[in-house]
Amino acid sequence: MFKSIFFLSVFCVLTVVAQTQTGTITGKVTDGESGEPMRSATVQVLNTKKGAYSDTKGRFTIKNVPVGEYQVQVRFIGYASQTVPNVIVKSGEATTVNVVLHFDKKNQKQVVVEGRKNSESQDAVLVQRKNATNVSDGVSAEEMKRLPDSDAGQALKRVSGVTVVGDKYVYVRGVSERYNNTTLNGASLTSTEPDKKAFSFDMFPSDLLESANVIKSFTADLPGNFAGGLVQLKTIDFPDGYSVRVGTSFAGSDNLLFSKNSFEGYSGGASDRWAMDDGTRALPSSMPGNRSEMNTLLSSARSYYAGNVTEATKAAAERWESLGKSFNSSVWNKTTPTVAPAGSFSVTASNLYRFEENELGLIASLSYGNTYSLSKTERAGLSSTGDYLMKANGTENNHSVNWNALVNLAFALDRNNTFSFKNVYNQSADDQVITSNATNFAQGRDKMLYGAWYVQRTLQTSQLLGEHTLSGLSNLLVNWRLGYSRSLRDEPDFRRLSFSRSMGTEEQYILDVSTLQQGDGTSAGRFYSHLTETGLSGATDFTLPVDDMKIKFGGLYEQKDRSFSARSFTFIQSRVISRGEVLSDSVLALTPQQIFAADNYGANGLGISEDSKPTDAYNAMERLSAGYAMIDMPVSFLSDNVRFVGGVRVEHNQQNLTSPYSFKTGTNIADSSIVTDLVTTDVLPSINLIYKVNAESNLRVSASQTLTRPTLREFAPFSFYDFQSLSVVRGNPRLNRALIQNYDVRYEYFPARGEVLSANVFYKRFQNAIEETIVPVASEVERSFSNANGIATNYGIELEARKHLAFIDSTLEGLVANVNVAFINSSITVQQGAVSDTRQMWGQSPYTVNVGLYYMVPSWGTTFNLGYNVIGKRIVKVAQQGVFEFSDPHVYELPRDVVDISISQQLLESLDLRLAFRDILNQPLRWQQGGQTVSSEVRGRNMNCSLSYRFK
Repeated sequence: MFKSIFFLSVFCVLTVVAQTQTGTITGKVTDGESGEPMRSATVQVLNTKKGAYSDTKGRFTIKNVPVGEYQVQVRFIGYASQTVPNVIVKSGEATTVNVVLHFDKKNQKQVVVEGRKNSESQDAVLVQRKNATNVSDGVSAEEMKRLPDSDAGQALKRVSGVTVVGDKYVYVRGVSERYNNTTLNGASLTSTEPDKKAFSFDMFPSDLLESANVIKSFTADLPGNFAGGLVQLKTIDFPDGYSVRVGTSFAGSDNLLFSKNSFEGYSGGASDRWAMDDGTRALPSSMPGNRSEMNTLLSSARSYYAGNVTEATKAAAERWESLGKSFNSSVWNKTTPTVAPAGSFSVTASNLYRFEENELGLIASLSYGNTYSLSKTERAGLSSTGDYLMKANGTENNHSVNWNALVNLAFALDRNNTFSFKNVYNQSADDQVITSNATNFAQGRDKMLYGAWYVQRTLQTSQLLGEHTLSGLSNLLVNWRLGYSRSLRDEPDFRRLSFSRSMGTEEQYILDVSTLQQGDGTSAGRFYSHLTETGLSGATDFTLPVDDMKIKFGGLYEQKDRSFSARSFTFIQSRVISRGEVLSDSVLALTPQQIFAADNYGANGLGISEDSKPTDAYNAMERLSAGYAMIDMPVSFLSDNVRFVGGVRVEHNQQNLTSPYSFKTGTNIADSSIVTDLVTTDVLPSINLIYKVNAESNLRVSASQTLTRPTLREFAPFSFYDFQSLSVVRGNPRLNRALIQNYDVRYEYFPARGEVLSANVFYKRFQNAIEETIVPVASEVERSFSNANGIATNYGIELEARKHLAFIDSTLEGLVANVNVAFINSSITVQQGAVSDTRQMWGQSPYTVNVGLYYMVPSWGTTFNLGYNVIGKRIVKVAQQGVFEFSDPHVYELPRDVVDISISQQLLESLDLRLAFRDILNQPLRWQQGGQTVSSEVRGRNMNCSLSYRFK
């Protein structure tokens, strides 16, 4: 491989040296109506014999053009030919000429134009949106670079009707992430989270993206598993030529940079800097293999302490006493490191190699980021009367590492056949420590709480794609793709501690240690989980042009396999097993590293027990087969300006989940593995009518049916104690898939290049909507998932304006304003035990507002950008009706104004400086219940300074 690349590079260098008096003209031909690339267009260098035809991607290359100034003419039957003047060809260099052709029914008169920007520009995204078959909005690479958006999650919140939770989970049109779907270069991505149908967009750096589009109306060639929106991420494609860009940045938060020794951590592993645990947090190898084996060990040890002394029971007792000592105790060592400004580094290289009729494009990128954050928090819980049960304040300390690699290869065999191989690898980790001082009024205790998480995630995707034009079959276009994706999520050694004392006293804080033989999952303990999800996919699409219409059909197969396991351990007083002495309060009042020293484990000290449940491990799979047919055609009997895009998609899906372990029922061990198998076949029709009011505006009307299926996690009977929400979360194996009817009407006006005015009204009707709900149990709060009763609705209006402001006054030349607003309403009824709850949908915001101002001074090389974002009050936690005495017990996130500013300055021809300030208002993120604040978090202002240099 490396030898091939080496010789390939040498060949290219020798070729350039041998042809020092010639250059190359390269570019792309695009249809001005549809925005799609044009194949087989004729490109001619006037007054020479040099020329070429465009390939399936619309690209062309004319080699060995003598140095000089030329006119380049582009022709295609039925389109007005266009000529680009003043094309300068330099020795050994490639000159790029991009051309848009427009259909002309009356004549084909020649028009002189200038080259267009590439597909990474916001202008190109608007052209694509204008000519799209469905309702869509998007953000380009150009837009992402303007504002301080380091990843896809931050960038997507600029899209109309989109809100982003925690900078990572996307809500579209007020519905939660479970009603959305995500594709990368057309292939579905595996979930990166164990407890959500969600892709964590903060894992994907914006530098790797060409565009991010949100499809809001369904057509038959799209996956049917979405209701709010389909997020389409597209990585950078064929390069124009040789380029290397190197960038570095430094960032920090005012919560940290101006507060000495304020960050709290612990002694981690040597490879934490690479977002990979090196075994420091690993479960000890001496631990029994599962809960059943642990129970057997405890039973034998208890028998020994009860006087049944045999070699087997003695060995069991000795092994049990040693288990606690086998855990790594160094992770209890508290550290307060001096936090330097966070740093990142990236390098992106691209080149285009040409061999006679063939072209090979290569893009490779590598980035690394290392950030620290500190949030000051306040938490509270309310009683049924609205009085405080608990109040706490503390800090959340987070250290994040994220590195990414991208390698994309594209090969053009000829102008009718192209192949590409796209690969993305991401490794990230969040190392978080939460400390708080709390008062539990119900127990009459003051508490000190401590929690430490380390979560590492891996995302790998590989895709092989092909595009072929079969000229012998009426220019039938064939697109195919094969995809592989794998996501891993490891949570090794989540540690939880609670110290308490009598409320309002100066007594010592004593560690709360469970006195239950099998622990309780909430007291001092350690938790481990591992998730692996792999996906395979294959799809083929056929597009047949017939006169002025297109017939499209194809099929898809996807499979996902998931394996999850979790184990929870609780520290207990050994006397519940050994009948020995109690560990004294004087020891339990020490620091964690002293309490959990090896000498304090044994028959008269601390022990370890396992409170894992039989369903804490499961295997799941999903198989999807789909086929579709659709037509894109003018409706001439209505008007030549009306376009009909309609079709039908059939999806056959199977979801299967098995909890593989048997568990005890009564006094017997029964083979009671839980098996859930849901098989559905759905017919999903779609109709889109597009009326071209004039050359600048469209009226769109669409109707469709889509669905959303339960996630493999929502199926899983596995339950766990959520330390942050203080509740148990359990899956529901009896869930059904939801069916959604979608209706859209949009008017959009494109008055000038880079400008748009639009208004969109939408309505959605949900049958069997899936929502989080409360399951009443005797001793604890338990959250689960259920299908809603009856019909749920979601409707609203989206307004957008993007306009150059020079029309107001010439002094505003270079100033662009972008405003989008959405007003949304929803209603859903969910059964909570014997109580029925009618409310707005979980996570739905009644409004979203995004404002952007961009000011460019080309003569100075300066760009100034300001962004503003706010969302309306939304439900973040669903409470149980009837338990609380006040009418609306749900927990709401309150509106929060977010202002970002960035300034970019070109220092040299290839050197750029960028300063960015995020969340400069630093308003607290507040949650309320019953009119009282139950959570407040101050995250701090973030500053970033970056430099980038491009070699050409």
